[in-house]
Amino acid sequence: MKFGKNTLDTGDNINLWQYFFLAIYIVFSIFPIYWIFITALKTPSAVLQLPVNWIPENITIENFFYVFQERPYLSYTVNSIIAAVSSTIVCVVLGTPAAYSFSRFKFIGHRFMFISVLVSRMIPPIALIVPFYTMMQRFGLIDTRIALIITYSFFNLPFVIWVMKSYFDEIPTGLDEAARIDGASKWQTFTQVILPITFPGIAASAMLAFIFSWNEFVFTLVLTLTPHAKTLPIGLMDFIADDFIDWARLMAGGLLAALPAIIFGVFFQKYIVGGLTRGAVKE
Repeated sequence: MKFGKNTLDTGDNINLWQYFFLAIYIVFSIFPIYWIFITALKTPSAVLQLPVNWIPENITIENFFYVFQERPYLSYTVNSIIAAVSSTIVCVVLGTPAAYSFSRFKFIGHRFMFISVLVSRMIPPIALIVPFYTMMQRFGLIDTRIALIITYSFFNLPFVIWVMKSYFDEIPTGLDEAARIDGASKWQTFTQVILPITFPGIAASAMLAFIFSWNEFVFTLVLTLTPHAKTLPIGLMDFIADDFIDWARLMAGGLLAALPAIIFGVFFQKYIVGGLTRGAVKE
């Protein structure tokens, strides 16, 4: 009995430590969001006051109105939505059948082509800035949404192919064979049999491709010049001057820019986790 009691106590202590470190991690993860939120609700003068007020005394929402009234934030938002949604559609439409082909068909050079796709995603993006700028300039696409869509698609398409191939690998090939026996063509097998059961993987890859595109900064900074094509991450730089940073309006704009990613993370977490972990463990 004594041995069993000690074992139980040890287990309880381990659980307490796990909850303790988990609580620290949660606070560490949520604190930046909380700090952005309370700063966005302060006046510009209250942000600089010491000691720091962890709970704003005079709450204001004027900062959120300011970013839309005094800055072209509406244009930035529209550009972000168009570029992110369009590139996500391109990646899903092209990446899903490509991933199915890599998973199901063994053709000459298929392994080399698949590795080449992954390697293209592993290249440091900073090394491709000059080639991308030169190419877009030659085709007259600087400061256009099309340049952003092409760039986002280039970097996110390999990721979508990788995620979807892992998902297709876990679907039994017997389904394909049964469909072929019933007279379905390869395209009918893919669209009518396999594709409907891969929704979690498609949802996960699409959501992550959208978030990656929405948050892109470096290439958007280089390829855009005016509010005609600038996106929200670039628009935040309007509040950073040489000798002063408008923290209250910057945080208000940052909160608006981060809102889609937060919404996706909260409400679609099960699809993201399920889609990425599918194929990670063999049953």
